[in-house]
Amino acid sequence: MDRLQEREIKTCDVLVIGGGGAGLRAAITARRQGTEALVASKTRIGYTNNTYISLSAFAATGLGEKEDTAQVHLRDTVMGGRYINDQKLAAEVARLAADQVAFLQECGVRFAERDGRPRVDRTPGHSYARHVRAQPALGREYMIPLRARAEELGVGLADHLFVSRLFISDGRIVGAAGVDQDGAFVPIRTKAVILATGGFAHIYHKTNNAPGITGDGQALAYESGVPLKDIEFVQFYPTARGPLGNRGVLYEAVVFRAGAKLRNARGEDVLVKHDLTDPMVVTRDRVARAIMREIQDGLGVDGAVIMDLRPIPADVLERIRPLFPASWSVDQPEIRVSPTTHFCMGGVMINEATETRLPGLFAAGEVTAGMHGANRLGGNALTEIFAMGGVAGESAVAYARNAVIEELPQADLSAEKDRLAALLKPEGTDLREIVRSLKEAMWTRAGVIRSASSLTEMLGRLEELKAACQKARAAGPGDLRRRLELEHMLLVSEMVCRAALMRTESRGAHYRTDFPDEDDAHWLKNIVIEKQNGRMILTAVPVALDLITPN
Repeated sequence: MDRLQEREIKTCDVLVIGGGGAGLRAAITARRQGTEALVASKTRIGYTNNTYISLSAFAATGLGEKEDTAQVHLRDTVMGGRYINDQKLAAEVARLAADQVAFLQECGVRFAERDGRPRVDRTPGHSYARHVRAQPALGREYMIPLRARAEELGVGLADHLFVSRLFISDGRIVGAAGVDQDGAFVPIRTKAVILATGGFAHIYHKTNNAPGITGDGQALAYESGVPLKDIEFVQFYPTARGPLGNRGVLYEAVVFRAGAKLRNARGEDVLVKHDLTDPMVVTRDRVARAIMREIQDGLGVDGAVIMDLRPIPADVLERIRPLFPASWSVDQPEIRVSPTTHFCMGGVMINEATETRLPGLFAAGEVTAGMHGANRLGGNALTEIFAMGGVAGESAVAYARNAVIEELPQADLSAEKDRLAALLKPEGTDLREIVRSLKEAMWTRAGVIRSASSLTEMLGRLEELKAACQKARAAGPGDLRRRLELEHMLLVSEMVCRAALMRTESRGAHYRTDFPDEDDAHWLKNIVIEKQNGRMILTAVPVALDLITPN
């Protein structure tokens, strides 16, 4: 029955799972401190990730006006997150924000400059101009130098290795295992593991995320008994093009700074109509919800609203031209835009040192929860991944120095190999059809606008899709990866629906038509999810308002 070839065991001090910005930042930090670091990614490390496809802006507090301090950045972040952030974690990110510019410059990154210093711009929700960008403004300008720096330092890079299981012995991490692109089983012994796999936006039909962002790290943590929280908070970017929402148009720059208007089918200004004119309240959750309401009320245009570029002066329009798709030309005064799944605020629970509850397991970046609360401010994602990626590298090294390489638990190793082999089936249901059904159902029933009835319906639909998954065909290595991804997507989708159903209010990116108001009296709480005796258990835990309190 076991048809999987087995590779030689890999050994390292620190295993980083995920090849994006957080993962490479962590691995470089770990390697610079003299440990053997290995990065494993199911895609090509440094390239197929959200940092690579980003437009490179991140908040680097301290480089702009002297009044802009880490405390101000923290307050903006907590206000934007509607006060359910992990304030100590957010404070640590704000404290380390400006340091990331020097680190990236050391790796060979060039920043857009003004008067010989990195240029700073302002984004809605932030009190000051504090955002820097690479030159040119593309995330690849971070990732290519980071991968090169990792290779130069001797970081091990395992491209196309899908980690499917973490191994625990005596209550701590001892290793992992997965399959490579040829379908061979790969065991890994390590002292410490850092999860840096990103979010789970691909559980939805419309998303502008890189391929493969399917909740793998969240699933690995959950199956290892590690708590997750805030999973109900998924950010939908307001303005994207295309039937799958994969081509974003930066409303912060085009509407907020340049002066374009968002109009419905009647020509009404959508932001004015929904009282979204103050820069501090023009956050992504509110704009996405306003646009979605217009579409659902029959005031959309082919399932979108119009981004009217005519109010933008010609010289400004020419300057921001790189923000538009290559196919766009100045004689196209209107662009149709609608929300798309952009970022996941919830994930693995960590503290400000990136430690999880499981000794030896750390996490950084979008796979985690706490930094952003109920809604992420623009630019805070890259700040988090670089800041906390560095912290994760340091924390994992400190842990590894006091640990030893252990033998992998043979019973668990054999069980995982047998499990993966059993998934290989030459006949069965088409995996792609199940994935498509899941994504479409999640978009309509657990997306921008939710209700008890839609979420309950989605939970029923998930049971049907789980049954279909058990009969799915996985004829080779590619299908095996898709099957594993589907299992993770189904698991995380259930978490989203159960948490969204439990939170009987609207807060940040979570909006329910049956509970449209924010309810501080009952819901200044985080919903924590963990696996107990094979069951998914949800608990509401009061938020610690240690540093910032609601106004």
